[in-house]
Amino acid sequence: MPNEIKRQLKKLSDKQFAEDIKRYIKSPYRFYGIRVPEIRVLAKRLHQEYNLNEFYKVFDRLWESGYHEERSLALYALQLYEKDFNMKTWKFLKPKLNSIKSWDQIDAVSTFIIGKILLKYPNLKKELLKLSESKEFWLRRIAIVSTLPLIKKGDVNLTMKLVKKYVYDKEPYIQKATGWMLRECGKKEPEIVKKFILKHIHMPPLTFSYATEQMLELRKVRKIKKLEG
Repeated sequence: MPNEIKRQLKKLSDKQFAEDIKRYIKSPYRFYGIRVPEIRVLAKRLHQEYNLNEFYKVFDRLWESGYHEERSLALYALQLYEKDFNMKTWKFLKPKLNSIKSWDQIDAVSTFIIGKILLKYPNLKKELLKLSESKEFWLRRIAIVSTLPLIKKGDVNLTMKLVKKYVYDKEPYIQKATGWMLRECGKKEPEIVKKFILKHIHMPPLTFSYATEQMLELRKVRKIKKLEG
C-alpha cells in the first residue's frame, strides 16, 4: 500500500501549489503540492487497510520520506485510530516530535493525537510539563495546544498552569498558542480567564489579541491602561 500511496501522491502533485503552500507553511520539507482534503482521503484508505500496530510501520515509512504531505498523511491517518490510542502511541510519537517544524503538523499531532491520549491517560500531564520547559519553541507549543481536548471537557487547570509560564514568551508561535488557549478556556471559565488577563493586561499584543477575541471589553481596559502610562 505505501508504494501505491506514493504513486497517488505524485499523481495529485501540483508544482505551483507546492511552491505557494511551502511559502505559507514554511516547512523545511519538500512538497508535492497536494490539498488537505485529498490527503485525508488517502488517510482513510490507510486506516481501512491496517490495524494500529501494523500502521506504526507505515507511519515510519511516510515520516522518513522527506515530504511534508507524506508526514501529514501519517498524522491524519493516525488520528483515525483514536479509539485504540494508548501509552504505546505516545512512546511511538515522542522521539518524532523534535522533527516537526511547521504549525500545521504541530497542531495536528497536539489536538488530535497527544491531546486525545491525555484524556485517556492523565499521567501524560507530567510529560507535557517537561515539554513546556524545552528551549525548542515547537515542543513548547505542543505542550499547550495538547491541552485543547481537556479544555473542551471543562478542565482548564493544566492549560492555565502553562499559560502562566508562557504569557510573556517572546516567540510569536507561542504567543499565538497562548492567546488561542486562553480564548478557549474563556468559553468554559470566563471569570478565571478575565481575572488572569486583567492581571497580565500588558501581555504581548499577539497573545492579547487572540485571547480577547470574545472579550472585547478587555481591549478597552488595555487602551485605558496604556493612556495612563
